[in-house]
Amino acid sequence: MKFSIIIPTLNRSASLKITLDSLLALNYPPQDYEILIVDNGSKDNTREVAANTIEFHPAHEIGYHYESLPGNLSARHKGALRSKGDILIFVDDDIQADPGWLTAVAEAFGDPKTHLVGGKNLPKYESTPPDWLDAFWYRNGALNQCFYLSLVDFGDKLVEINPIYVWSLNLSIRRQTLFEVGGFHPDYIPKPFQRYQGDGDTGLAWKVAAKGLKVMYHPRALVYHVIPECRLRVDYFRERMFFAGVCDSYTTIRKNRGITSDWKMQSPFPQIKRLWRRMAGKLSADPYAEIKQRVREAWLEGYAFHQDEVRKDPELLKWVLKEDYWNYRYGSFLGSNNSMEEEASS
Repeated sequence: MKFSIIIPTLNRSASLKITLDSLLALNYPPQDYEILIVDNGSKDNTREVAANTIEFHPAHEIGYHYESLPGNLSARHKGALRSKGDILIFVDDDIQADPGWLTAVAEAFGDPKTHLVGGKNLPKYESTPPDWLDAFWYRNGALNQCFYLSLVDFGDKLVEINPIYVWSLNLSIRRQTLFEVGGFHPDYIPKPFQRYQGDGDTGLAWKVAAKGLKVMYHPRALVYHVIPECRLRVDYFRERMFFAGVCDSYTTIRKNRGITSDWKMQSPFPQIKRLWRRMAGKLSADPYAEIKQRVREAWLEGYAFHQDEVRKDPELLKWVLKEDYWNYRYGSFLGSNNSMEEEASS
């Protein structure tokens, strides 16, 4: 098997360098995997970091690709289209892969029935986490996860899992499967154009689940997600949950094939539903009740925002209901005099 490791990146040259160093130190034959850096419009020295990495590591197959159309969707699909591998692996530009990570991914795909593989995503905190962070972890048996920081741990056994727990910081999929299910949905679009946000890698998970495809978790497919101090603040959690509310609205509209007049703000994400249940009851006895409520309100605000935007704009509804996003330009939805590409780069 040939593996293609795809790294969408934007203005994170320092963390990208650390990610690349970990991928170059894998305990795996260099000739059996390629690394594709997809620069999504960086203004820092990302191109220089990529060039230096390519120059000083001739034994590795490393490619640099520039994608001006903003959003992780554009970068992920650009990487997929430029890749050569049988297995496509998507990682973030702020992870550090364990040396045995790719070996574990290969082991999981040894079963020809396996289509999607995830692994253990553990935190690497750059500062001491606040006490209230524990209130946003969900723990049930072998499952430990913090959706808000993309952290998940199913324990130390190879197990079949729900695809909603395979996130794009550590997501491996058969090339043929990715194209057959229609690829990713819009993700991490610049804030001024939040109304065009979709459910990203979760949308991919729903499509994989709908086909009943086998999804595996391998405990040694381990990456460390670097968590800076700025992500350990309530404001960041609120921002993340506003984003999740928008994503949930997008998912709901696609599921219903339209927007209904009697919509209710019901999250399709099991992990968010669990948090809501934990928040119910005697909140007055919970020392973190206020923080939880503020975070929950941000999700409600995001959901309502997206529902209202779609309700008043038929063109936005068409965008949400697109069959796939392999070939698109934002300009067709924004108008010829207000292209997203132009505004995002200004």
